[in-house]
Amino acid sequence: MKVHGILLAAGKSIRFKENKLFSIVNDLPIIKYPIETFTNSSLINTLTITTDAKNKKNIEDIFSDRISEKISFIEGGSSRNESEFNALKYLELQSVQENDLIVIHDAARAFLSPDLLHRLILHAQEYGSASPYLSSGLLINESNEITEKEIVEIQTPQIFDFKNLMKSYREASLDGFNSVDTTECISKYTKIIPQVIEGETLNKKITYKQDLDELKEILEVKL
Repeated sequence: MKVHGILLAAGKSIRFKENKLFSIVNDLPIIKYPIETFTNSSLINTLTITTDAKNKKNIEDIFSDRISEKISFIEGGSSRNESEFNALKYLELQSVQENDLIVIHDAARAFLSPDLLHRLILHAQEYGSASPYLSSGLLINESNEITEKEIVEIQTPQIFDFKNLMKSYREASLDGFNSVDTTECISKYTKIIPQVIEGETLNKKITYKQDLDELKEILEVKL
């Protein structure tokens, strides 16, 4: 059983107002963090990055001639769902095995730790799937009152076997179904009950500049 990463980096950063993947944190562009986390992992065999031609050139420039041999680039789609399916079809052409694990991650969750990635892969190898989650005990109700309620946010990376991923995304493509993430697509088209382990605050998705500011504050505390 091999483990293949898919890094989704084809978003337009519309709500961020500029290309967030190349914003600088601690003297490094954001995109460099998740790429190195994946390529430095001894458990990851390959990494497929879905992006556009401009981002591909910028990423290659960042790594110069030191870019990992694990990495392949493919054109991203017009939606997350399409980018995931493009990557899966590419992996199919590379003769990926049905029981190989596919680790799908948002590049905008730039500060995924090596430890969390490692634990997720080990969990998926044992139980067939793995996704990280965070719980929140606070919710604002219709009366604008803060109440206690169990809210769960599913993060990425989300890990499933290649066979069930291809089945799900082929059917989703035929149905015109756009899932919000990998877990939703798998849950709709298979009987798999996705497995979860606790995620990390630093693994928050960067959507707005405020998100990045909050993560910078956490990073400063941890340094």
